[in-house]
Amino acid sequence: MNTVKDFPIQRNRLLNVAFLLVCLCLLDAVFTDCGLRLGYIEEANLLVAFMYDQSIALFYIVKLGLPLLLLYILAIRASGIIVRISLTTALFLYITVLFVHIFWLILAAI
Repeated sequence: MNTVKDFPIQRNRLLNVAFLLVCLCLLDAVFTDCGLRLGYIEEANLLVAFMYDQSIALFYIVKLGLPLLLLYILAIRASGIIVRISLTTALFLYITVLFVHIFWLILAAI
């Protein structure tokens, strides 16, 4: 049976998508941090709000650590269906969140 590891182009594409996810996660963390610091938004996720209140460094470590962990799993292991579904779901959620943050920043600037 062929796996993604047998197809280097497919594997590179998945790694590129995972890298995009890490970049989107970083943008989300920065926009969230700016919005919280300036008082434009409140963090709706109680766990993330708790981490932010405890330490901004902890907030960034967790926000970036999870997609980096997914990228690491993808890099060391042949990609299975669960990893691809996780990657696709996370990418969709972060794109949605990024657009929400941009919308909030536009509203705050008006």
